[in-house]
Amino acid sequence: MKVVAAIDSFKGSATSAQMNQAFFQKIAASELTTVSVPIADGGEGTMAAIQAACGGSYQKITTIDLLGRPLTTEYLLTKINGQPTAIIESAKVIGLNLITPSSTTIQQASSYGLGLVLRQVIKTGCQRIYLTLGGSGTSDGGLGLLAGLGAKLTGQSLNQLNPLNNFQGIDLAPIKALLATVDLTALVDVTNPYAGPTGFAHVFGIQKGGNLPILKQQDQQAKKVVTVVKKQYQLDLNQLAGAGAAGGLGGALALIGAKLAPGFATISQLVQLPRACQDADLLITGEGQIDAQTDGGKVPLGVAELGRKMKIPVLAICGKRNAQVGCLSKLTLGIYCIQTGPVSLSVALEHERTLSNVSELGLNLLQTFFHQHF
Repeated sequence: MKVVAAIDSFKGSATSAQMNQAFFQKIAASELTTVSVPIADGGEGTMAAIQAACGGSYQKITTIDLLGRPLTTEYLLTKINGQPTAIIESAKVIGLNLITPSSTTIQQASSYGLGLVLRQVIKTGCQRIYLTLGGSGTSDGGLGLLAGLGAKLTGQSLNQLNPLNNFQGIDLAPIKALLATVDLTALVDVTNPYAGPTGFAHVFGIQKGGNLPILKQQDQQAKKVVTVVKKQYQLDLNQLAGAGAAGGLGGALALIGAKLAPGFATISQLVQLPRACQDADLLITGEGQIDAQTDGGKVPLGVAELGRKMKIPVLAICGKRNAQVGCLSKLTLGIYCIQTGPVSLSVALEHERTLSNVSELGLNLLQTFFHQHF
Protein backbone atom coordinates (compact mmCIF):
# COMPACT_ATOMS: atom_id res chain seq x y z
CA MET A 1 0.00 0.00 0.00
CA LYS A 2 1.37 3.39 -1.00
CA VAL A 3 0.18 6.84 0.07
CA VAL A 4 1.52 10.11 -1.36
CA ALA A 5 1.11 13.39 0.53
CA ALA A 6 1.28 16.63 -1.46
CA ILE A 7 -0.23 19.19 0.92
CA ASP A 8 0.30 22.89 0.29
CA SER A 9 1.72 25.04 3.08
CA PHE A 10 -0.79 26.29 5.62
CA LYS A 11 0.00 29.99 5.43
CA GLY A 12 1.21 31.31 8.75
CA SER A 13 1.26 27.83 10.30
CA ALA A 14 3.47 25.24 8.60
CA THR A 15 5.36 24.49 5.40
CA SER A 16 4.34 21.90 2.86
CA ALA A 17 7.09 19.53 3.98
CA GLN A 18 6.03 19.90 7.63
CA MET A 19 2.39 19.22 6.77
CA ASN A 20 3.27 16.09 4.80
CA GLN A 21 5.51 14.80 7.58
CA ALA A 22 2.91 15.49 10.25
CA PHE A 23 0.21 13.65 8.32
CA PHE A 24 2.28 10.45 8.44
CA GLN A 25 3.77 10.98 11.91
CA LYS A 26 1.64 8.39 13.74
CA ILE A 27 1.87 5.73 11.03
CA ALA A 28 4.11 2.85 12.03
CA ALA A 29 2.92 0.04 9.75
CA SER A 30 5.72 -1.43 7.65
CA GLU A 31 3.26 -2.52 4.94
CA LEU A 32 2.32 1.13 4.27
CA THR A 33 4.72 3.08 2.04
CA THR A 34 4.48 6.82 2.67
CA VAL A 35 5.86 9.41 0.24
CA SER A 36 6.12 13.15 0.90
CA VAL A 37 6.22 15.56 -2.03
CA PRO A 38 6.46 19.21 -0.91
CA ILE A 39 4.34 21.22 -3.33
CA ALA A 40 3.18 24.76 -4.14
CA ASP A 41 1.18 26.58 -6.81
CA GLY A 42 3.37 29.63 -7.36
CA GLY A 43 2.59 31.34 -4.08
CA GLU A 44 4.19 31.09 -0.67
CA GLY A 45 6.38 28.02 -0.27
CA THR A 46 7.38 27.62 -3.90
CA MET A 47 11.09 28.03 -3.25
CA ALA A 48 10.98 25.53 -0.39
CA ALA A 49 9.11 22.96 -2.49
CA ILE A 50 11.56 23.24 -5.38
CA GLN A 51 14.57 23.12 -3.07
CA ALA A 52 13.25 19.93 -1.48
CA ALA A 53 13.14 18.31 -4.90
CA CYS A 54 16.08 19.90 -6.71
CA GLY A 55 18.41 21.13 -3.96
CA GLY A 56 20.06 24.52 -4.20
CA SER A 57 20.98 27.38 -1.89
CA TYR A 58 19.32 30.60 -0.80
CA GLN A 59 21.00 33.81 -1.89
CA LYS A 60 20.63 37.01 0.14
CA ILE A 61 19.65 40.13 -1.76
CA THR A 62 18.82 43.72 -0.79
CA THR A 63 16.03 45.80 -2.28
CA ILE A 64 12.97 47.77 -1.16
CA ASP A 65 9.50 46.47 -0.33
CA LEU A 66 6.22 47.54 -1.89
CA LEU A 67 6.12 50.76 0.15
CA GLY A 68 9.72 51.68 -0.60
CA ARG A 69 11.21 50.52 2.71
CA PRO A 70 14.67 48.86 2.77
CA LEU A 71 14.39 45.07 2.63
CA THR A 72 16.79 42.15 2.76
CA THR A 73 15.30 38.99 1.29
CA GLU A 74 16.42 35.89 -0.61
CA TYR A 75 15.95 33.86 -3.75
CA LEU A 76 16.75 30.23 -4.52
CA LEU A 77 19.60 29.28 -6.83
CA THR A 78 19.27 25.68 -7.97
CA LYS A 79 19.76 23.46 -11.02
CA ILE A 80 16.92 22.16 -13.17
CA ASN A 81 17.90 19.64 -15.84
CA GLY A 82 21.50 20.63 -15.20
CA GLN A 83 20.93 24.33 -15.90
CA PRO A 84 21.47 26.98 -13.19
CA THR A 85 18.05 28.39 -12.35
CA ALA A 86 16.87 31.15 -10.03
CA ILE A 87 13.50 30.97 -8.25
CA ILE A 88 12.14 34.32 -7.05
CA GLU A 89 9.01 34.58 -4.91
CA SER A 90 7.28 37.90 -5.53
CA ALA A 91 5.56 37.75 -2.16
CA LYS A 92 8.89 37.92 -0.35
CA VAL A 93 9.42 41.38 -1.84
CA ILE A 94 5.97 42.81 -2.48
CA GLY A 95 3.73 40.47 -0.49
CA LEU A 96 0.36 41.52 0.86
CA ASN A 97 1.51 40.14 4.21
CA LEU A 98 4.13 42.90 4.43
CA ILE A 99 1.53 45.65 4.84
CA THR A 100 -1.84 46.42 6.38
CA PRO A 101 -3.95 47.01 3.26
CA SER A 102 -5.80 50.32 3.09
CA SER A 103 -7.03 52.91 0.61
CA THR A 104 -3.65 54.61 1.09
CA THR A 105 -1.41 51.59 0.56
CA ILE A 106 -3.11 50.46 -2.65
CA GLN A 107 -2.33 53.85 -4.20
CA GLN A 108 1.28 53.76 -2.97
CA ALA A 109 2.31 50.12 -3.30
CA SER A 110 4.71 49.44 -6.16
CA SER A 111 6.46 46.42 -7.66
CA TYR A 112 9.60 48.52 -8.18
CA GLY A 113 11.57 46.55 -5.56
CA LEU A 114 10.80 43.30 -7.37
CA GLY A 115 12.20 44.82 -10.54
CA LEU A 116 15.40 45.63 -8.64
CA VAL A 117 15.67 42.02 -7.50
CA LEU A 118 15.09 40.67 -11.00
CA ARG A 119 17.67 43.07 -12.41
CA GLN A 120 20.30 41.99 -9.87
CA VAL A 121 19.65 38.28 -10.50
CA ILE A 122 19.94 38.74 -14.27
CA LYS A 123 23.21 40.59 -13.78
CA THR A 124 24.66 37.58 -11.91
CA GLY A 125 24.59 35.80 -15.28
CA CYS A 126 21.72 33.43 -14.43
CA GLN A 127 19.94 32.74 -17.71
CA ARG A 128 16.87 30.87 -16.47
CA ILE A 129 14.54 32.47 -13.94
CA TYR A 130 11.18 31.45 -12.53
CA LEU A 131 9.21 34.28 -10.93
CA THR A 132 6.20 33.34 -8.79
CA LEU A 133 3.34 35.85 -8.74
CA GLY A 134 1.14 34.59 -5.90
CA GLY A 135 0.40 36.70 -2.82
CA SER A 136 1.34 40.14 -4.11
CA GLY A 137 0.14 43.30 -2.41
CA THR A 138 0.58 45.62 -5.39
CA SER A 139 -1.90 46.92 -7.94
CA ASP A 140 0.39 48.95 -10.18
CA GLY A 141 0.00 47.07 -13.46
CA GLY A 142 3.55 45.74 -13.10
CA LEU A 143 4.86 49.15 -14.15
CA GLY A 144 6.97 49.43 -11.02
CA LEU A 145 8.77 46.20 -11.94
CA LEU A 146 9.50 47.55 -15.41
CA ALA A 147 10.86 50.78 -13.92
CA GLY A 148 13.00 48.76 -11.50
CA LEU A 149 14.49 46.90 -14.44
CA GLY A 150 15.36 50.21 -16.07
CA ALA A 151 12.47 50.90 -18.44
CA LYS A 152 11.57 54.55 -18.91
CA LEU A 153 8.08 55.55 -17.86
CA THR A 154 6.59 58.94 -18.62
CA GLY A 155 4.24 60.35 -16.04
CA GLN A 156 6.00 58.34 -13.34
CA SER A 157 5.98 59.67 -9.78
CA LEU A 158 9.34 60.96 -8.65
CA ASN A 159 9.31 58.80 -5.48
CA GLN A 160 8.95 55.54 -7.45
CA LEU A 161 5.67 54.65 -5.72
CA ASN A 162 2.76 53.31 -7.78
CA PRO A 163 3.52 54.56 -11.31
CA LEU A 164 0.10 53.44 -12.57
CA ASN A 165 -1.44 56.55 -11.00
CA ASN A 166 0.20 58.93 -13.48
CA PHE A 167 1.06 56.61 -16.37
CA GLN A 168 1.45 58.25 -19.79
CA GLY A 169 3.89 56.09 -21.76
CA ILE A 170 6.64 53.48 -21.65
CA ASP A 171 9.97 52.86 -23.39
CA LEU A 172 11.48 49.37 -23.10
CA ALA A 173 14.56 50.13 -25.19
CA PRO A 174 16.79 50.74 -22.12
CA ILE A 175 16.30 47.14 -20.92
CA LYS A 176 16.42 45.31 -24.24
CA ALA A 177 20.06 44.26 -23.84
CA LEU A 178 19.54 43.22 -20.20
CA LEU A 179 16.80 40.77 -21.15
CA ALA A 180 18.31 39.48 -24.39
CA THR A 181 19.71 36.21 -23.03
CA VAL A 182 17.25 35.47 -20.22
CA ASP A 183 14.69 32.64 -20.24
CA LEU A 184 12.05 34.11 -17.92
CA THR A 185 8.93 32.27 -16.77
CA ALA A 186 6.19 33.80 -14.62
CA LEU A 187 4.11 31.34 -12.62
CA VAL A 188 0.47 32.41 -12.41
CA ASP A 189 -2.61 30.85 -10.84
CA VAL A 190 -5.29 33.07 -12.41
CA THR A 191 -6.43 33.71 -15.98
CA ASN A 192 -7.69 37.29 -15.59
CA PRO A 193 -6.99 39.85 -18.34
CA TYR A 194 -5.25 43.13 -17.57
CA ALA A 195 -8.18 45.57 -17.45
CA GLY A 196 -11.96 45.71 -17.46
CA PRO A 197 -14.56 44.03 -15.20
CA THR A 198 -12.35 40.97 -14.66
CA GLY A 199 -9.03 42.85 -14.72
CA PHE A 200 -6.61 43.20 -11.84
CA ALA A 201 -8.08 46.38 -10.38
CA HIS A 202 -11.70 45.30 -9.99
CA VAL A 203 -11.08 41.64 -9.09
CA PHE A 204 -8.08 41.83 -6.76
CA GLY A 205 -8.06 45.47 -5.69
CA ILE A 206 -10.55 45.10 -2.85
CA GLN A 207 -8.35 42.71 -0.87
CA LYS A 208 -5.48 45.14 -1.37
CA GLY A 209 -7.34 48.03 0.23
CA GLY A 210 -9.18 49.60 -2.68
CA ASN A 211 -12.63 51.16 -2.61
CA LEU A 212 -14.87 51.63 -5.65
CA PRO A 213 -13.57 55.10 -6.70
CA ILE A 214 -9.96 53.92 -6.43
CA LEU A 215 -10.65 50.72 -8.34
CA LYS A 216 -12.40 52.65 -11.13
CA GLN A 217 -9.48 55.07 -11.39
CA GLN A 218 -6.92 52.24 -11.48
CA ASP A 219 -8.89 50.38 -14.11
CA GLN A 220 -9.06 53.50 -16.27
CA GLN A 221 -5.28 53.77 -16.03
CA ALA A 222 -4.93 50.06 -16.78
CA LYS A 223 -6.97 50.57 -19.95
CA LYS A 224 -4.59 53.37 -20.90
CA VAL A 225 -1.67 50.95 -20.49
CA VAL A 226 -3.47 48.41 -22.69
CA THR A 227 -3.96 51.01 -25.41
CA VAL A 228 -0.35 52.24 -25.32
CA VAL A 229 1.15 48.73 -25.27
CA LYS A 230 -1.09 47.50 -28.09
CA LYS A 231 -0.16 50.46 -30.29
CA GLN A 232 3.54 50.53 -29.46
CA TYR A 233 4.40 46.85 -28.98
CA GLN A 234 1.54 45.04 -30.78
CA LEU A 235 0.59 43.07 -27.66
CA ASP A 236 -3.02 43.08 -26.46
CA LEU A 237 -2.90 42.61 -22.70
CA ASN A 238 -6.64 42.13 -22.59
CA GLN A 239 -6.40 39.07 -24.82
CA LEU A 240 -3.70 37.48 -22.69
CA ALA A 241 -4.87 35.04 -20.01
CA GLY A 242 -3.01 35.76 -16.78
CA ALA A 243 -2.04 39.33 -17.65
CA GLY A 244 -4.01 40.51 -14.63
CA ALA A 245 -2.15 38.25 -12.21
CA ALA A 246 -0.54 39.93 -9.20
CA GLY A 247 -1.92 43.38 -9.86
CA GLY A 248 -0.93 43.30 -13.54
CA LEU A 249 2.54 41.80 -13.09
CA GLY A 250 1.60 39.03 -15.50
CA GLY A 251 1.03 41.52 -18.28
CA ALA A 252 4.18 43.50 -17.57
CA LEU A 253 6.30 40.34 -17.61
CA ALA A 254 4.69 39.14 -20.85
CA LEU A 255 5.55 42.52 -22.36
CA ILE A 256 9.26 41.87 -21.76
CA GLY A 257 9.10 38.38 -23.22
CA ALA A 258 8.34 36.23 -20.20
CA LYS A 259 6.32 33.06 -20.63
CA LEU A 260 3.19 32.91 -18.45
CA ALA A 261 2.81 29.37 -17.12
CA PRO A 262 0.30 27.79 -14.72
CA GLY A 263 1.89 27.60 -11.29
CA PHE A 264 0.79 24.17 -10.08
CA ALA A 265 1.27 22.40 -13.41
CA THR A 266 4.79 23.77 -13.75
CA ILE A 267 5.87 23.12 -10.17
CA SER A 268 4.39 19.61 -10.09
CA GLN A 269 6.60 18.75 -13.06
CA LEU A 270 9.67 20.36 -11.49
CA VAL A 271 9.23 18.33 -8.29
CA GLN A 272 8.23 15.22 -10.29
CA LEU A 273 4.90 14.72 -8.55
CA PRO A 274 3.41 12.50 -11.31
CA ARG A 275 6.37 10.12 -11.02
CA ALA A 276 6.01 9.97 -7.22
CA CYS A 277 2.33 9.06 -7.66
CA GLN A 278 3.01 5.99 -9.80
CA ASP A 279 1.40 2.91 -8.22
CA ALA A 280 -0.06 4.97 -5.36
CA ASP A 281 -3.25 3.75 -3.67
CA LEU A 282 -4.17 7.15 -2.21
CA LEU A 283 -3.22 10.83 -2.60
CA ILE A 284 -3.44 13.35 0.24
CA THR A 285 -3.61 17.07 -0.46
CA GLY A 286 -4.87 20.27 1.13
CA GLU A 287 -4.33 23.93 1.95
CA GLY A 288 -5.10 26.36 4.74
CA GLN A 289 -8.53 27.32 3.44
CA ILE A 290 -10.53 25.38 0.89
CA ASP A 291 -13.28 27.39 -0.78
CA ALA A 292 -14.59 28.30 -4.21
CA GLN A 293 -11.28 30.04 -5.04
CA THR A 294 -9.48 26.69 -4.82
CA ASP A 295 -10.80 26.07 -8.35
CA GLY A 296 -8.52 28.85 -9.60
CA GLY A 297 -5.48 26.61 -9.93
CA LYS A 298 -4.63 25.96 -6.28
CA VAL A 299 -2.70 22.89 -5.12
CA PRO A 300 -5.71 20.80 -3.96
CA LEU A 301 -7.40 21.16 -7.33
CA GLY A 302 -4.21 20.26 -9.19
CA VAL A 303 -3.58 17.16 -7.07
CA ALA A 304 -7.21 16.09 -7.33
CA GLU A 305 -7.15 16.42 -11.12
CA LEU A 306 -3.91 14.44 -11.23
CA GLY A 307 -5.56 11.77 -9.11
CA ARG A 308 -8.50 11.56 -11.49
CA LYS A 309 -6.16 11.30 -14.48
CA MET A 310 -4.10 8.55 -12.81
CA LYS A 311 -7.18 6.85 -11.31
CA ILE A 312 -5.99 7.36 -7.73
CA PRO A 313 -8.48 8.36 -5.00
CA VAL A 314 -7.80 11.68 -3.25
CA LEU A 315 -8.50 12.99 0.25
CA ALA A 316 -8.13 16.69 1.09
CA ILE A 317 -7.49 18.42 4.43
CA CYS A 318 -7.71 22.08 5.41
CA GLY A 319 -7.59 24.50 8.30
CA LYS A 320 -10.94 25.96 7.29
CA ARG A 321 -13.56 24.67 4.90
CA ASN A 322 -16.19 26.90 3.34
CA ALA A 323 -19.62 25.68 2.29
CA GLN A 324 -18.70 26.18 -1.37
CA VAL A 325 -15.62 24.16 -2.35
CA GLY A 326 -15.97 24.11 -6.13
CA CYS A 327 -14.88 21.07 -8.09
CA LEU A 328 -13.18 19.42 -5.11
CA SER A 329 -16.51 18.09 -3.89
CA LYS A 330 -16.58 15.81 -6.96
CA LEU A 331 -12.86 15.22 -7.43
CA THR A 332 -12.12 13.98 -3.89
CA LEU A 333 -13.53 11.31 -1.60
CA GLY A 334 -13.86 13.96 1.07
CA ILE A 335 -12.57 17.25 2.48
CA TYR A 336 -11.68 17.25 6.17
CA CYS A 337 -10.94 20.14 8.51
CA ILE A 338 -8.09 19.59 10.97
CA GLN A 339 -9.72 21.60 13.77
CA THR A 340 -11.07 19.62 16.74
CA GLY A 341 -13.53 22.32 17.78
CA PRO A 342 -14.35 26.04 17.50
CA VAL A 343 -11.16 28.13 17.81
CA SER A 344 -10.05 31.68 17.09
CA LEU A 345 -7.92 32.34 14.02
CA SER A 346 -4.84 33.08 16.12
CA VAL A 347 -5.17 29.73 17.92
CA ALA A 348 -5.87 27.88 14.66
CA LEU A 349 -2.63 29.24 13.21
CA GLU A 350 -0.44 27.98 16.07
CA HIS A 351 2.33 25.86 14.56
CA GLU A 352 2.45 23.00 17.07
CA ARG A 353 -1.32 22.80 17.32
CA THR A 354 -1.63 22.60 13.54
CA LEU A 355 0.90 19.78 13.25
CA SER A 356 -0.63 17.85 16.16
CA ASN A 357 -4.11 18.09 14.64
CA VAL A 358 -2.81 16.99 11.25
CA SER A 359 -1.08 13.95 12.79
CA GLU A 360 -4.24 12.83 14.56
CA LEU A 361 -6.41 13.38 11.48
CA GLY A 362 -3.88 11.58 9.28
CA LEU A 363 -4.00 8.46 11.45
CA ASN A 364 -7.81 8.48 11.53
CA LEU A 365 -8.19 8.98 7.78
CA LEU A 366 -5.70 6.27 6.80
CA GLN A 367 -7.17 3.76 9.23
CA THR A 368 -10.63 4.47 7.85
CA PHE A 369 -9.54 4.29 4.21
CA PHE A 370 -7.56 1.06 4.53
CA HIS A 371 -9.88 -0.50 7.13
CA GLN A 372 -7.09 -1.39 9.53
CA HIS A 373 -5.10 -0.07 12.47
CA PHE A 374 -1.64 1.41 11.94
